[in-house]
Amino acid sequence: MRKLRKLWVLLLLAAMALIFGYARYVEPELLIVREITVETDMDIEECRAVFFSDTHFGILYEETHAGQIVDRINALEADIVIFGGDLLDNYGRDAEMLDLDYLKKELGRIEAREGKFAVFGNHDYGGGAYRIYKDFMNECGFKVLVNETVVLEKYKIELTGFDDYLLGDTEPDSYRIESSQFHLIAAHEPVIAKLVEGAGDNFVLTGHTHGGQVSVPYLTRKLIPTGSDQFVKGFYTGTEIGARGLMQMYVTSGIGLTQYPFRFCNIPEIIAVNFVQKQTLAESGDKELKPVYK
Repeated sequence: MRKLRKLWVLLLLAAMALIFGYARYVEPELLIVREITVETDMDIEECRAVFFSDTHFGILYEETHAGQIVDRINALEADIVIFGGDLLDNYGRDAEMLDLDYLKKELGRIEAREGKFAVFGNHDYGGGAYRIYKDFMNECGFKVLVNETVVLEKYKIELTGFDDYLLGDTEPDSYRIESSQFHLIAAHEPVIAKLVEGAGDNFVLTGHTHGGQVSVPYLTRKLIPTGSDQFVKGFYTGTEIGARGLMQMYVTSGIGLTQYPFRFCNIPEIIAVNFVQKQTLAESGDKELKPVYK
């Protein structure tokens, strides 16, 4: 009996060591692309938006990862690329160790037919990053949207970028969208999906949560940060959001690391969203565009 207990203890310790090693050294180094298709009844032209967020470059996630991220994004041949905020983990703490020239060079390589856009995250304000973030992203070819809307005339889509919910400054009226076009909304914290009021069809892209970074039943929801509300990661319908009007949202689990050097069941991800008119999708017969979220 003692030998059996020792065996179970050894097996348990081995399993814990394997999980620790995977969460610490394997999963944070992975990078996947999740591709989804969003249908709309509205009159739009097919558009591919690539969204990445929460890189948190710094002591836990080195900027040397940027080359791989950029290569994966460019392979997707995006019409537009959107960054969802939290570029650096803590600029004040990590400034001396970061190679910002290298990072600028790599992010500047990102290609998008119709433009590159970004929004502020809370870490882009905190740690002194506010002093550099907007200029840095501009120099990388990104237009930083702070409660601003850009009309993507080619696709008949309006792109709106909201300021960071926690540390930025957005008047309540700014969340009211008056036009009846298709709206692609980018923001850092997913809670803003509950604040947006608008006509037309609305699709929101956010990050911030990291999916809890470590996905463990019952524990993960306690790990997600303020501004996440009840949203953890993945696709949410208007009913799940509690939205007024047509609303859908995707919350990415992000790419980098913050607070602790682990990822478990939250593989770093880049999101490719194909926006199509329903009729276009039905006529194409292209089954590779699945899954379709409605």
